[in-house]
Amino acid sequence: MPDAGWAARPGASVRHQRGVATVMMALLVGLAVMASTFAVVQYVRTSQDQSMTVHAQTQAQMNAWAGAEMVRQYLQGLTSAQRASLLASVQSSSANTALSFSSDMGVRAVLLPASTSTNFLARVTGITAAASPKARTTTTLDLNYGVSASTAGLGTLRAAFKSGMATQLDGTITLQTASADQAVINIRGDLLSGGYSLTGADTINATGTINLGSNSSYRILNSNCDVVIDGTTTAGTVNAMRHVCGGGTSRVSGVATANGSISISTQNNGTLAALGRSVADGSCSASGFAGSAAQALAATCPMPGFAGVNLGSGTASVVKSGVDVYMGTATIGNLAAARDLVITGWNGNVNGTVGRQVVRNGYNFQGTVTTGGASPSITPVQALTIEADAPFNATDYRAAANYAFYVSGSDIKVDIQNVNGVGDGSYFLGTTSRTTAMRYVCSFSGDNCNAGNKRLDLCTATNNTQCLSYAAGTWTLATDIGAGMRPGVAWFSGDLVASTGTYYNTFVATANITTSGTHTIYAPNYAGYSGKVGATTYAPSGVCTTAAGVAIGNYPGNFCNLTSASFDPTAASGLGSYAYMAGSFGGASYNAGSYLGGNVALGGGSVNGYVLAGNAFSSGGVSTIRGYVSSQGSGVANAGQTSKNATLGANTTIDVRALPATLAAGGAASSAAGAAVVSILYSRYL
Repeated sequence: MPDAGWAARPGASVRHQRGVATVMMALLVGLAVMASTFAVVQYVRTSQDQSMTVHAQTQAQMNAWAGAEMVRQYLQGLTSAQRASLLASVQSSSANTALSFSSDMGVRAVLLPASTSTNFLARVTGITAAASPKARTTTTLDLNYGVSASTAGLGTLRAAFKSGMATQLDGTITLQTASADQAVINIRGDLLSGGYSLTGADTINATGTINLGSNSSYRILNSNCDVVIDGTTTAGTVNAMRHVCGGGTSRVSGVATANGSISISTQNNGTLAALGRSVADGSCSASGFAGSAAQALAATCPMPGFAGVNLGSGTASVVKSGVDVYMGTATIGNLAAARDLVITGWNGNVNGTVGRQVVRNGYNFQGTVTTGGASPSITPVQALTIEADAPFNATDYRAAANYAFYVSGSDIKVDIQNVNGVGDGSYFLGTTSRTTAMRYVCSFSGDNCNAGNKRLDLCTATNNTQCLSYAAGTWTLATDIGAGMRPGVAWFSGDLVASTGTYYNTFVATANITTSGTHTIYAPNYAGYSGKVGATTYAPSGVCTTAAGVAIGNYPGNFCNLTSASFDPTAASGLGSYAYMAGSFGGASYNAGSYLGGNVALGGGSVNGYVLAGNAFSSGGVSTIRGYVSSQGSGVANAGQTSKNATLGANTTIDVRALPATLAAGGAASSAAGAAVVSILYSRYL
């Protein structure tokens, strides 16, 4: 029992309460410590979750961009046919088309039905911690992939002039070359000639008839049809799948070989060798055809009244025939005929052998001819092949351009990319009803462009008020003296007229290109970084800096790296090597009957860079082209084409002697088909 006197002891109650207070204090301190501990634990756990979330989000973004590159490489690795098949499947589906990427990579990618042949639209999702609902994170990107062809597929650049269609010579034409393989004219079709002179051409190859009638000399003439030489033409070697004929004072100084017959009665010929075969016309015009520029067909040799060689009153060192030889007052140093020698005039001079007999027809001749000889050895002429280049389609290159001009509804617009100082995107130039020319790139539609909305001045000159106008499908550049345009690749939907001015551009048009006035153009790869390549000056300025090293304000960033003072000639799919490129297909397929435009007509001036006409090239005035010229003839089958043949006319010089290395590095340098170039044009997070 408690002590009966306990409660009565002094201080007993106070001491008891102090003990309770101490215990309570200890409990409160303990609870505070526990609460603090729980708070720290919760903070650590929250921080860990936040850290995990940030890490997962970062990883998802990395996966999304890795997926974006995977899609780009996938599209670029497809052939044109595979890409077209994929596009057809994507466009025909009402839902997005999934691409097969391993889920282990944390990527999901689909193509959108709104994709086109030049712009594939994709949605790429990056995924991390897919198996953990708590940690699973996704990041989605919408991407626009520009698909641009490579100029490597446009054909080999060796011959100074190459034509995929009949070509007419009409004026004073000069080729200036550094090697025999450059001094070549290759023609898929006939070569027609009017009043002209041609110097510097070493070799002419044609799948049709070659008809030449001027004071010109050639080392080699090769034809899958006839070779007709007249005037004072001199040829070293002539090869014809059908006939060779000559008039005036023309001559063959070396060897002429024909699978059909040879008829020439001029002096100082070398060796004339004819197999005398009955040659099918094939794709040739009928023998004896008078020629027609309107039909783009050259005059052919007359229908031979014999088979073999007819020398008439001419002279030749050697005559060989797989059948007969006819001669009047001719002189033949050495004759070899498988059949007869037929004399058609007095006092010819001939020595050699025939397989059968000499038919005198009452005429005498000088010299000695023996009979019973063996047939002469004559190597038949083989058909030559001139490769057909991949037809140029300007639509394939829109995504590669720094500037793409087009009409959208009532607005005139330009898509800009890789231009220093201007964000990539679509901008306005004005409305289709606008009567004045356009100079400023704006961020809104309309005629007025104030300082707040002005994004770029297209002109390089300061003394003019206009440098571009548009009307009824035709763009006109620089109607003011001295005007030019910002450097880079400029693409136009429609026709382009490039008038007076100095340009540092590649001009690409889906239809035709015509030049006029005092016109000078330097292709970006010709001008290079500063107008110099190495120690050699090629242009007054470059496309990155002036010759004095001053940076150009709105330079094309894909060509120029001012930090390293370097220049990329392969930028823009290699388009920078070309001054002019024209023509496109009206439909989705490469159907020759739907080919639009493709005609490049020079009205004079100085062109520094390659020229590619998808259909017909023509030159007038005083035109100097420093670079290779190609006239593809892709639109010949289109009845609506106004140009049925290419023309080298007026006073035209093609100079390929000392071109800058950057030109060949960017343009078509091999015959290998070029793969498409696929690049990411735009992207945004969803």
